[in-house]
Amino acid sequence: MEAVTWRRRTVHDMLFGIEGSGWHQPDLRNAVGFRWSGPGHFSVLRVPLPPGAGRGEAHIALVDPEPVPEVTIFLNGHRLSAAPRRLGAMAVLDFAWDAEAMAGETRAEFWFHTATLRQLPAPMQGMRAVGFRLSSLVLEPRPDGAPAAGEALALIAGRRFLDDRLPVATGRARMAFLSDGDARMLDMRLEAARLGPSPQPHLACALRAEGDALEFALAAPGAPALHATSSAAGDLRLPEGLTPRDAMLFARLLAALPDAYSAWLDEAMVRAAPDADLLGLWRRALARLALAAEGRLAAMLADGPDPFAVDPATPFAWPGVG
Repeated sequence: MEAVTWRRRTVHDMLFGIEGSGWHQPDLRNAVGFRWSGPGHFSVLRVPLPPGAGRGEAHIALVDPEPVPEVTIFLNGHRLSAAPRRLGAMAVLDFAWDAEAMAGETRAEFWFHTATLRQLPAPMQGMRAVGFRLSSLVLEPRPDGAPAAGEALALIAGRRFLDDRLPVATGRARMAFLSDGDARMLDMRLEAARLGPSPQPHLACALRAEGDALEFALAAPGAPALHATSSAAGDLRLPEGLTPRDAMLFARLLAALPDAYSAWLDEAMVRAAPDADLLGLWRRALARLALAAEGRLAAMLADGPDPFAVDPATPFAWPGVG
């Protein structure tokens, strides 16, 4: 008797609660649950997913003779190749991802970009813009499954310790996208941020990406800008003049930028028709920057001066500010 390889498949039913944006309330038709995408072209769905490669299926409910909708899928900013097929009253988009798409990620952020919208009546609501009906998302991680969680306790304790001793908050983010020749630039404004015990009402972040290399500048009103660079190999150079504790806070802020970007997407893309490839470029760039920052933070914690010898209530000190 041949051995059977069991693979874990996770089904995310859109009829139930979800985390994301760009979806209407759940609906039911002919015993099939779904959510319409909309009111914009861009929809986000965040789900748990272990590291590594895998494959998946997006099940889209159809009403004959409705054609298969044109939908582009991204995973953590990486554009996926999706092959459509029909399965009864469903359209199925088959896709796969490699390990790079989940590198350094703690969850999966799927983007669905639909080419067309239409106006349909909604009960007691008038007309609404809708794209396609997503019924479920089926995910099958790599055959060997998720990595062992033997260090889960240490990870949880470490995160709680860092949140207590090195707290940061990005606050509310606003974005502006620019270009300079082949370089891409992102101006990010953080409102109501925090570095350690110090509130930062306004932080201005300027990012410049050329290839896989990144330049980053952080400024506050009345303070000189702090500059950091990340090479294509992932080596992060932090600003000079910071104390060891403040350098760690700076690294923690860099590591939190992907979450700020995701929160901005939820707010800004509700009715937008964005350049999904440009959004994906910056989603990948911020993920690389966060991964480099976490690596640098780990090295500082392991080999640098004791940052916890400093009173946690000591304010963040901007170099050059008396």
